[in-house]
Amino acid sequence: MKFLTKVSPNNRDNDHSTSGIMAELSVGLMVIFVFSMVFYFQEYGMEYVIHGVLLMATSIITALVTEVVFALATKRKVGYHIRYSYPLVTAIILTLTVPISTSFFALGVASFFAIFFGKLIFGGFGHNIFNPAGVGRMVIFSSLVGSTVADVTTSATPISSMANAGWLIKDAAVTEKFLEQFGGLGNLLLGWYPGAMGETSALLIILVGIYLAYRKVLDWKVPAVYVGSVFIFTTIIALANGVGLWYPMFHILAGGLMFGAVFMATDPVTNPTTISGRIIYAIGLAVLTVIIRLQSSLPGGVVYAILIMNMVSPLIDKLTDGWSIYSVKKYTVSIAVTFVVGLVLTFLAGNGLEPKAIEFPSEDGGLPIFSESSDNLPEIVEQTEEGSVVTFVLSAPGYHALEGGDANSIEVKINKDTNTVESVAVLAANDTPGLGDRITEQGFLDQFTGITFDDKSASIDAVSGATVSSTSVAKAVRIAFEELNK
Repeated sequence: MKFLTKVSPNNRDNDHSTSGIMAELSVGLMVIFVFSMVFYFQEYGMEYVIHGVLLMATSIITALVTEVVFALATKRKVGYHIRYSYPLVTAIILTLTVPISTSFFALGVASFFAIFFGKLIFGGFGHNIFNPAGVGRMVIFSSLVGSTVADVTTSATPISSMANAGWLIKDAAVTEKFLEQFGGLGNLLLGWYPGAMGETSALLIILVGIYLAYRKVLDWKVPAVYVGSVFIFTTIIALANGVGLWYPMFHILAGGLMFGAVFMATDPVTNPTTISGRIIYAIGLAVLTVIIRLQSSLPGGVVYAILIMNMVSPLIDKLTDGWSIYSVKKYTVSIAVTFVVGLVLTFLAGNGLEPKAIEFPSEDGGLPIFSESSDNLPEIVEQTEEGSVVTFVLSAPGYHALEGGDANSIEVKINKDTNTVESVAVLAANDTPGLGDRITEQGFLDQFTGITFDDKSASIDAVSGATVSSTSVAKAVRIAFEELNK
Protein backbone atom coordinates (compact mmCIF):
# COMPACT_ATOMS: atom_id res chain seq x y z
CA MET A 1 0.00 0.00 0.00
CA LYS A 2 1.30 3.45 -0.95
CA PHE A 3 0.63 6.46 1.27
CA LEU A 4 0.79 10.03 -0.02
CA THR A 5 1.27 12.68 2.65
CA LYS A 6 1.57 16.43 2.61
CA VAL A 7 2.56 19.00 5.20
CA SER A 8 -0.30 20.99 6.62
CA PRO A 9 -0.40 24.57 5.30
CA ASN A 10 -0.53 25.74 8.91
CA ASN A 11 2.63 23.92 9.92
CA ARG A 12 5.37 26.47 10.60
CA ASP A 13 8.77 26.42 12.17
CA ASN A 14 9.54 28.50 15.24
CA ASP A 15 10.57 31.49 13.14
CA HIS A 16 7.27 31.44 11.26
CA SER A 17 4.63 30.87 13.92
CA THR A 18 1.16 32.26 13.25
CA SER A 19 1.74 34.94 15.89
CA GLY A 20 5.00 35.93 14.25
CA ILE A 21 3.39 36.08 10.83
CA MET A 22 0.57 38.26 12.10
CA ALA A 23 3.03 40.57 13.84
CA GLU A 24 5.07 41.08 10.67
CA LEU A 25 1.90 41.57 8.66
CA SER A 26 0.69 44.22 11.11
CA VAL A 27 4.00 46.08 10.86
CA GLY A 28 3.78 46.04 7.05
CA LEU A 29 0.24 47.39 7.16
CA MET A 30 1.20 50.15 9.57
CA VAL A 31 3.99 51.26 7.24
CA ILE A 32 1.33 51.89 4.60
CA PHE A 33 -0.87 53.70 7.13
CA VAL A 34 2.00 56.00 8.10
CA PHE A 35 2.56 56.86 4.43
CA SER A 36 -1.11 57.77 4.11
CA MET A 37 -0.96 60.01 7.17
CA VAL A 38 2.12 61.76 5.79
CA PHE A 39 0.24 62.47 2.57
CA TYR A 40 -2.80 63.91 4.34
CA PHE A 41 -0.61 65.99 6.63
CA GLN A 42 1.31 67.47 3.70
CA GLU A 43 -1.68 68.09 1.46
CA TYR A 44 -4.57 68.80 3.82
CA GLY A 45 -3.32 69.46 7.34
CA MET A 46 -2.99 67.95 10.81
CA GLU A 47 -6.75 67.62 11.36
CA TYR A 48 -6.80 64.92 8.71
CA VAL A 49 -4.05 62.98 10.44
CA ILE A 50 -5.91 63.20 13.74
CA HIS A 51 -9.08 61.92 12.09
CA GLY A 52 -7.20 59.07 10.40
CA VAL A 53 -5.54 58.01 13.65
CA LEU A 54 -8.86 58.15 15.48
CA LEU A 55 -10.44 56.02 12.75
CA MET A 56 -7.73 53.40 13.27
CA ALA A 57 -8.27 53.56 17.04
CA THR A 58 -12.04 53.21 16.58
CA SER A 59 -11.67 50.08 14.51
CA ILE A 60 -9.11 48.47 16.83
CA ILE A 61 -11.09 49.25 19.99
CA THR A 62 -14.35 48.00 18.47
CA ALA A 63 -12.64 44.79 17.33
CA LEU A 64 -11.13 44.19 20.76
CA VAL A 65 -14.38 44.90 22.62
CA THR A 66 -16.26 42.53 20.30
CA GLU A 67 -13.69 39.80 20.93
CA VAL A 68 -13.79 40.34 24.71
CA VAL A 69 -17.58 40.20 24.89
CA PHE A 70 -17.60 37.06 22.74
CA ALA A 71 -14.99 35.40 24.96
CA LEU A 72 -16.96 36.23 28.11
CA ALA A 73 -20.22 35.04 26.55
CA THR A 74 -18.68 31.72 25.53
CA LYS A 75 -16.79 31.36 28.86
CA ARG A 76 -13.33 31.43 27.33
CA LYS A 77 -10.17 32.92 28.79
CA VAL A 78 -10.17 36.47 27.47
CA GLY A 79 -6.41 36.89 27.20
CA TYR A 80 -5.86 33.56 25.49
CA HIS A 81 -8.76 34.11 23.10
CA ILE A 82 -7.62 37.55 21.95
CA ARG A 83 -4.01 36.42 21.63
CA TYR A 84 -4.95 33.74 19.11
CA SER A 85 -7.85 35.49 17.39
CA TYR A 86 -5.76 38.33 15.93
CA PRO A 87 -8.40 41.09 15.81
CA LEU A 88 -5.69 43.73 15.30
CA VAL A 89 -4.92 42.60 11.74
CA THR A 90 -8.57 42.67 10.69
CA ALA A 91 -9.07 46.14 12.20
CA ILE A 92 -5.99 47.58 10.48
CA ILE A 93 -6.85 46.11 7.06
CA LEU A 94 -10.44 47.35 7.30
CA THR A 95 -9.34 50.86 8.24
CA LEU A 96 -6.92 51.00 5.32
CA THR A 97 -9.70 50.12 2.86
CA VAL A 98 -11.91 53.09 3.74
CA PRO A 99 -11.57 56.77 2.74
CA ILE A 100 -10.48 59.23 5.38
CA SER A 101 -13.91 60.91 5.16
CA THR A 102 -15.52 57.84 6.79
CA SER A 103 -17.31 58.57 10.05
CA PHE A 104 -16.38 56.88 13.33
CA PHE A 105 -19.87 55.41 13.54
CA ALA A 106 -19.65 53.79 10.10
CA LEU A 107 -16.22 52.26 10.76
CA GLY A 108 -17.25 51.12 14.23
CA VAL A 109 -20.30 49.28 12.85
CA ALA A 110 -18.23 47.80 10.03
CA SER A 111 -15.56 46.63 12.49
CA PHE A 112 -18.18 44.85 14.58
CA PHE A 113 -19.57 43.09 11.53
CA ALA A 114 -16.06 42.18 10.37
CA ILE A 115 -15.18 40.52 13.67
CA PHE A 116 -18.49 39.00 14.71
CA PHE A 117 -20.19 38.06 11.45
CA GLY A 118 -17.02 37.73 9.42
CA LYS A 119 -15.11 35.52 11.86
CA LEU A 120 -16.49 34.67 15.31
CA ILE A 121 -19.84 33.39 14.14
CA PHE A 122 -18.03 30.72 12.11
CA GLY A 123 -16.02 29.54 15.09
CA GLY A 124 -13.21 32.08 15.24
CA PHE A 125 -9.87 32.51 13.55
CA GLY A 126 -9.08 29.71 11.14
CA HIS A 127 -12.71 28.71 10.61
CA ASN A 128 -14.11 31.76 8.86
CA ILE A 129 -15.36 31.40 5.29
CA PHE A 130 -15.04 35.06 4.31
CA ASN A 131 -12.22 37.53 4.67
CA PRO A 132 -13.35 39.43 7.81
CA ALA A 133 -12.10 42.83 6.66
CA GLY A 134 -13.89 42.28 3.35
CA VAL A 135 -17.13 41.67 5.22
CA GLY A 136 -16.71 44.95 7.09
CA ARG A 137 -15.93 46.87 3.92
CA MET A 138 -19.00 45.39 2.24
CA VAL A 139 -21.16 46.71 5.08
CA ILE A 140 -19.92 50.24 4.37
CA PHE A 141 -20.42 49.78 0.62
CA SER A 142 -23.96 48.50 0.95
CA SER A 143 -25.41 50.32 3.94
CA LEU A 144 -23.19 53.14 5.18
CA VAL A 145 -21.96 54.75 1.96
CA GLY A 146 -23.36 58.13 3.01
CA SER A 147 -21.73 58.13 6.45
CA THR A 148 -19.12 60.85 6.15
CA VAL A 149 -18.03 63.66 8.43
CA ALA A 150 -18.45 67.35 7.79
CA ASP A 151 -14.93 68.44 8.74
CA VAL A 152 -13.03 65.99 6.53
CA THR A 153 -13.18 66.14 2.75
CA THR A 154 -11.89 64.23 -0.25
CA SER A 155 -12.19 64.69 -4.00
CA ALA A 156 -13.30 62.22 -6.66
CA THR A 157 -11.12 59.10 -6.80
CA PRO A 158 -9.60 57.66 -10.00
CA ILE A 159 -11.94 54.65 -9.86
CA SER A 160 -15.14 56.68 -9.43
CA SER A 161 -14.01 59.07 -12.18
CA MET A 162 -13.31 56.21 -14.58
CA ALA A 163 -16.65 54.60 -13.74
CA ASN A 164 -18.30 57.91 -14.56
CA ALA A 165 -16.52 57.80 -17.94
CA GLY A 166 -17.97 54.37 -18.70
CA TRP A 167 -14.68 52.52 -18.07
CA LEU A 168 -13.40 53.42 -21.51
CA ILE A 169 -11.72 56.52 -22.96
CA LYS A 170 -10.65 56.33 -26.60
CA ASP A 171 -9.68 59.90 -27.38
CA ALA A 172 -5.96 60.49 -26.69
CA ALA A 173 -6.43 64.13 -25.67
CA VAL A 174 -9.26 63.25 -23.28
CA THR A 175 -7.16 60.40 -21.85
CA GLU A 176 -4.26 62.74 -21.15
CA LYS A 177 -6.50 65.28 -19.50
CA PHE A 178 -8.25 62.57 -17.48
CA LEU A 179 -5.00 61.15 -16.12
CA GLU A 180 -3.64 64.63 -15.39
CA GLN A 181 -6.33 65.02 -12.73
CA PHE A 182 -4.43 62.47 -10.64
CA GLY A 183 -0.89 63.34 -11.70
CA GLY A 184 -0.65 60.71 -14.43
CA LEU A 185 0.17 57.02 -14.17
CA GLY A 186 3.41 57.83 -12.38
CA ASN A 187 1.55 59.46 -9.51
CA LEU A 188 -0.95 56.59 -9.40
CA LEU A 189 2.07 54.34 -8.81
CA LEU A 190 3.42 56.59 -6.07
CA GLY A 191 0.01 57.14 -4.49
CA TRP A 192 0.22 60.88 -3.79
CA TYR A 193 -3.51 61.46 -4.22
CA PRO A 194 -6.60 61.07 -1.99
CA GLY A 195 -8.44 57.75 -1.87
CA ALA A 196 -8.89 54.85 0.53
CA MET A 197 -6.24 55.33 3.18
CA GLY A 198 -4.13 52.28 2.42
CA GLU A 199 -4.86 51.67 -1.23
CA THR A 200 -3.24 54.53 -3.10
CA SER A 201 0.52 53.85 -3.12
CA ALA A 202 0.91 50.83 -5.37
CA LEU A 203 4.70 51.13 -5.18
CA LEU A 204 4.80 50.97 -1.39
CA ILE A 205 2.33 48.07 -1.35
CA ILE A 206 4.52 46.18 -3.84
CA LEU A 207 7.65 46.77 -1.75
CA VAL A 208 5.96 45.66 1.47
CA GLY A 209 4.48 42.67 -0.37
CA ILE A 210 7.92 41.61 -1.66
CA TYR A 211 9.33 41.77 1.86
CA LEU A 212 6.44 39.76 3.31
CA ALA A 213 6.76 37.19 0.53
CA TYR A 214 10.51 36.91 1.25
CA ARG A 215 9.68 36.36 4.90
CA LYS A 216 7.12 33.72 3.85
CA VAL A 217 4.34 35.69 5.49
CA LEU A 218 2.30 35.47 2.29
CA ASP A 219 2.29 33.36 -0.87
CA TRP A 220 3.60 35.54 -3.71
CA LYS A 221 1.86 33.42 -6.35
CA VAL A 222 -1.63 34.70 -5.48
CA PRO A 223 -0.96 38.45 -5.98
CA ALA A 224 1.35 37.79 -8.94
CA VAL A 225 -1.26 35.70 -10.79
CA TYR A 226 -4.11 38.03 -9.77
CA VAL A 227 -2.42 41.24 -10.93
CA GLY A 228 -0.90 39.57 -13.98
CA SER A 229 -4.26 38.17 -15.08
CA VAL A 230 -5.97 41.55 -14.69
CA PHE A 231 -3.22 43.10 -16.79
CA ILE A 232 -3.64 40.52 -19.58
CA PHE A 233 -7.46 40.64 -19.56
CA THR A 234 -7.59 44.44 -19.69
CA THR A 235 -4.83 44.58 -22.31
CA ILE A 236 -6.99 42.45 -24.61
CA ILE A 237 -9.91 44.81 -23.97
CA ALA A 238 -7.67 47.80 -24.68
CA LEU A 239 -6.43 46.33 -27.97
CA ALA A 240 -9.98 45.42 -29.04
CA ASN A 241 -11.11 49.01 -28.43
CA GLY A 242 -8.05 50.73 -29.86
CA VAL A 243 -6.89 51.98 -26.47
CA GLY A 244 -3.27 52.26 -25.35
CA LEU A 245 -1.44 50.32 -22.63
CA TRP A 246 -2.30 53.05 -20.14
CA TYR A 247 -5.63 51.22 -19.77
CA PRO A 248 -4.40 47.97 -18.15
CA MET A 249 -1.93 49.99 -16.07
CA PHE A 250 -4.79 52.15 -14.79
CA HIS A 251 -6.75 49.03 -13.77
CA ILE A 252 -3.77 47.77 -11.77
CA LEU A 253 -2.69 51.03 -10.15
CA ALA A 254 -6.06 52.63 -9.38
CA GLY A 255 -8.41 51.61 -6.63
CA GLY A 256 -7.75 48.81 -4.17
CA LEU A 257 -6.54 46.13 -6.58
CA MET A 258 -2.91 46.11 -5.45
CA PHE A 259 -3.85 46.33 -1.76
CA GLY A 260 -6.44 43.58 -2.11
CA ALA A 261 -4.02 41.37 -4.02
CA VAL A 262 -1.27 41.63 -1.38
CA PHE A 263 -3.16 41.86 1.92
CA MET A 264 -6.60 40.32 1.39
CA ALA A 265 -6.42 37.74 -1.39
CA THR A 266 -3.45 36.10 0.34
CA ASP A 267 -5.40 35.32 3.51
CA PRO A 268 -4.45 31.63 4.08
CA VAL A 269 -7.71 30.89 5.88
CA THR A 270 -10.03 31.90 3.03
CA ASN A 271 -8.07 30.85 -0.05
CA PRO A 272 -7.26 27.30 -1.24
CA THR A 273 -4.42 25.34 0.36
CA THR A 274 -3.00 23.78 -2.81
CA ILE A 275 -0.69 25.63 -5.19
CA SER A 276 -2.82 24.83 -8.22
CA GLY A 277 -5.95 25.79 -6.30
CA ARG A 278 -4.50 29.18 -5.39
CA ILE A 279 -3.59 29.88 -9.00
CA ILE A 280 -7.15 29.06 -10.11
CA TYR A 281 -8.44 31.17 -7.22
CA ALA A 282 -6.30 34.16 -8.29
CA ILE A 283 -7.46 33.90 -11.90
CA GLY A 284 -11.06 33.83 -10.69
CA LEU A 285 -10.40 36.99 -8.67
CA ALA A 286 -9.08 38.72 -11.78
CA VAL A 287 -12.08 37.69 -13.89
CA LEU A 288 -14.60 38.90 -11.31
CA THR A 289 -12.75 42.15 -10.65
CA VAL A 290 -12.72 43.11 -14.33
CA ILE A 291 -16.36 42.08 -14.92
CA ILE A 292 -17.62 43.91 -11.82
CA ARG A 293 -15.73 47.05 -12.78
CA LEU A 294 -16.95 47.11 -16.35
CA GLN A 295 -20.52 45.93 -15.92
CA SER A 296 -21.71 47.09 -12.50
CA SER A 297 -21.83 50.19 -10.37
CA LEU A 298 -19.84 48.67 -7.51
CA PRO A 299 -16.70 50.69 -6.71
CA GLY A 300 -13.44 48.96 -7.56
CA GLY A 301 -14.81 45.43 -7.62
CA VAL A 302 -11.93 43.98 -5.58
CA VAL A 303 -13.67 43.35 -2.26
CA TYR A 304 -16.73 41.76 -3.87
CA ALA A 305 -14.49 39.59 -6.07
CA ILE A 306 -12.62 38.38 -2.98
CA LEU A 307 -15.81 37.61 -1.05
CA ILE A 308 -17.30 35.69 -3.98
CA MET A 309 -14.12 33.67 -4.49
CA ASN A 310 -14.04 32.98 -0.74
CA MET A 311 -17.27 31.06 -1.25
CA VAL A 312 -15.79 29.13 -4.16
CA SER A 313 -12.54 28.36 -2.30
CA PRO A 314 -13.77 25.14 -0.60
CA LEU A 315 -14.90 23.79 -3.96
CA ILE A 316 -11.54 24.60 -5.53
CA ASP A 317 -9.83 22.84 -2.62
CA LYS A 318 -12.01 19.78 -3.11
CA LEU A 319 -11.27 19.62 -6.84
CA THR A 320 -7.52 20.11 -6.45
CA ASP A 321 -6.99 18.13 -3.25
CA GLY A 322 -4.58 15.26 -3.80
CA TRP A 323 -3.03 16.70 -6.94
CA SER A 324 0.70 16.16 -6.79
CA ILE A 325 3.78 16.30 -8.98
CA TYR A 326 2.41 13.17 -10.63
CA SER A 327 -0.59 15.12 -11.89
CA VAL A 328 1.18 18.08 -13.46
CA LYS A 329 -0.69 17.68 -16.73
CA LYS A 330 -4.03 17.57 -14.94
CA TYR A 331 -3.65 20.83 -13.04
CA THR A 332 -1.86 22.54 -15.93
CA VAL A 333 -4.85 21.87 -18.17
CA SER A 334 -7.27 23.00 -15.44
CA ILE A 335 -5.40 26.26 -14.91
CA ALA A 336 -5.19 26.87 -18.65
CA VAL A 337 -8.92 26.21 -19.12
CA THR A 338 -9.77 28.57 -16.23
CA PHE A 339 -7.62 31.29 -17.77
CA VAL A 340 -9.11 30.89 -21.26
CA VAL A 341 -12.66 30.97 -19.88
CA GLY A 342 -11.73 34.11 -17.94
CA LEU A 343 -10.26 35.66 -21.07
CA VAL A 344 -13.50 35.05 -22.97
CA LEU A 345 -15.73 36.37 -20.17
CA THR A 346 -13.73 39.54 -19.63
CA PHE A 347 -13.53 40.16 -23.37
CA LEU A 348 -17.32 39.90 -23.60
CA ALA A 349 -17.65 42.27 -20.62
CA GLY A 350 -15.42 44.81 -22.35
CA ASN A 351 -16.79 44.32 -25.84
CA GLY A 352 -19.12 47.09 -26.88
CA LEU A 353 -18.16 49.50 -24.11
CA GLU A 354 -18.95 53.04 -25.15
CA PRO A 355 -17.09 56.04 -23.68
CA LYS A 356 -19.26 58.52 -21.84
CA ALA A 357 -18.77 62.23 -22.26
CA ILE A 358 -16.42 63.67 -19.66
CA GLU A 359 -16.79 67.31 -18.79
CA PHE A 360 -13.58 69.02 -17.71
CA PRO A 361 -13.30 72.60 -16.51
CA SER A 362 -11.75 74.97 -19.00
CA GLU A 363 -8.35 76.52 -18.29
CA ASP A 364 -10.00 79.20 -16.17
CA GLY A 365 -12.13 76.64 -14.31
CA GLY A 366 -15.28 77.28 -16.34
CA LEU A 367 -17.95 74.61 -16.87
CA PRO A 368 -20.22 74.89 -19.93
CA ILE A 369 -23.93 75.18 -19.30
CA PHE A 370 -25.15 73.95 -22.68
CA SER A 371 -22.90 70.91 -23.08
CA GLU A 372 -23.72 67.91 -25.26
CA SER A 373 -23.36 65.38 -22.45
CA SER A 374 -26.14 62.81 -22.22
CA ASP A 375 -24.87 61.03 -19.12
CA ASN A 376 -26.15 61.41 -15.54
CA LEU A 377 -28.69 64.01 -16.60
CA PRO A 378 -30.95 65.55 -13.93
CA GLU A 379 -34.63 64.65 -13.83
CA ILE A 380 -37.40 67.18 -13.33
CA VAL A 381 -39.27 66.34 -10.15
CA GLU A 382 -41.63 69.33 -10.04
CA GLN A 383 -42.56 72.24 -12.29
CA THR A 384 -44.67 75.23 -11.24
CA GLU A 385 -45.45 78.60 -12.76
CA GLU A 386 -46.17 81.92 -11.11
CA GLY A 387 -46.56 84.88 -13.44
CA SER A 388 -43.68 84.97 -15.85
CA VAL A 389 -41.40 82.83 -13.63
CA VAL A 390 -41.31 79.06 -14.09
CA THR A 391 -39.79 77.10 -11.19
CA PHE A 392 -38.18 73.70 -11.75
CA VAL A 393 -37.09 71.29 -9.02
CA LEU A 394 -34.63 68.70 -10.33
CA SER A 395 -32.90 65.63 -8.98
CA ALA A 396 -29.32 66.12 -10.19
CA PRO A 397 -26.81 63.25 -9.76
CA GLY A 398 -23.56 64.48 -8.22
CA TYR A 399 -20.49 62.79 -6.77
CA HIS A 400 -22.46 61.00 -4.05
CA ALA A 401 -24.88 59.55 -6.60
CA LEU A 402 -21.97 58.08 -8.58
CA GLU A 403 -21.00 56.16 -5.44
CA GLY A 404 -24.53 54.81 -5.00
CA GLY A 405 -25.97 57.57 -2.80
CA ASP A 406 -28.63 60.24 -3.24
CA ALA A 407 -28.64 62.94 -5.91
CA ASN A 408 -28.59 66.67 -5.22
CA SER A 409 -31.89 68.55 -5.32
CA ILE A 410 -31.70 71.78 -7.35
CA GLU A 411 -34.27 74.56 -7.80
CA VAL A 412 -34.02 76.61 -11.01
CA LYS A 413 -36.19 79.67 -11.66
CA ILE A 414 -36.41 80.97 -15.24
CA ASN A 415 -38.22 84.05 -16.56
CA LYS A 416 -40.11 82.66 -19.56
CA ASP A 417 -40.54 86.10 -21.14
CA THR A 418 -36.81 86.85 -21.33
CA ASN A 419 -35.60 83.20 -21.26
CA THR A 420 -33.21 84.18 -18.47
CA VAL A 421 -32.28 82.50 -15.20
CA GLU A 422 -33.80 84.35 -12.27
CA SER A 423 -32.10 82.29 -9.56
CA VAL A 424 -30.67 78.88 -8.70
CA ALA A 425 -30.85 77.28 -5.26
CA VAL A 426 -29.69 73.97 -3.79
CA LEU A 427 -32.52 72.40 -1.81
CA ALA A 428 -30.47 69.37 -0.77
CA ALA A 429 -26.71 68.89 -1.18
CA ASN A 430 -25.83 65.22 -0.74
CA ASP A 431 -22.22 65.31 -1.93
CA THR A 432 -19.09 65.21 0.26
CA PRO A 433 -19.64 67.42 3.32
CA GLY A 434 -17.27 70.36 3.37
CA LEU A 435 -16.38 70.05 -0.32
CA GLY A 436 -19.16 68.95 -2.66
CA ASP A 437 -21.77 70.67 -0.54
CA ARG A 438 -20.04 74.02 -1.21
CA ILE A 439 -22.36 74.28 -4.21
CA THR A 440 -24.78 75.81 -1.69
CA GLU A 441 -22.57 78.88 -1.38
CA GLN A 442 -24.30 81.97 -2.74
CA GLY A 443 -21.19 83.15 -4.58
CA PHE A 444 -21.26 79.99 -6.69
CA LEU A 445 -25.03 80.08 -7.31
CA ASP A 446 -25.06 83.78 -8.25
CA GLN A 447 -23.04 82.92 -11.37
CA PHE A 448 -26.16 81.41 -12.94
CA THR A 449 -28.28 84.54 -12.56
CA GLY A 450 -28.73 86.30 -15.88
CA ILE A 451 -27.71 83.37 -18.11
CA THR A 452 -29.94 83.26 -21.20
CA PHE A 453 -31.01 80.35 -23.35
CA ASP A 454 -29.56 82.06 -26.44
CA ASP A 455 -26.05 82.26 -24.97
CA LYS A 456 -24.75 78.79 -25.87
CA SER A 457 -21.23 79.74 -24.75
CA ALA A 458 -22.30 80.46 -21.18
CA SER A 459 -20.14 78.90 -18.49
CA ILE A 460 -19.63 79.06 -14.73
CA ASP A 461 -16.62 78.60 -12.45
CA ALA A 462 -16.66 75.22 -10.73
CA VAL A 463 -16.11 74.88 -7.00
CA SER A 464 -12.45 73.96 -6.53
CA GLY A 465 -12.10 70.21 -5.99
CA ALA A 466 -15.82 69.60 -6.57
CA THR A 467 -16.20 69.52 -10.35
CA VAL A 468 -18.75 66.69 -10.36
CA SER A 469 -20.95 68.49 -7.81
CA SER A 470 -20.69 71.77 -9.75
CA THR A 471 -21.56 69.97 -12.98
CA SER A 472 -24.73 68.58 -11.42
CA VAL A 473 -26.00 72.14 -10.89
CA ALA A 474 -24.95 73.27 -14.38
CA LYS A 475 -26.77 70.32 -15.91
CA ALA A 476 -29.88 71.12 -13.87
CA VAL A 477 -29.96 74.62 -15.37
CA ARG A 478 -29.51 73.19 -18.87
CA ILE A 479 -32.32 70.64 -18.47
CA ALA A 480 -34.66 73.32 -17.08
CA PHE A 481 -33.91 75.54 -20.09
CA GLU A 482 -34.45 72.68 -22.53
CA GLU A 483 -37.76 71.72 -20.90
CA LEU A 484 -39.00 75.30 -21.09
CA ASN A 485 -37.99 75.74 -24.73
CA LYS A 486 -38.86 72.39 -26.24
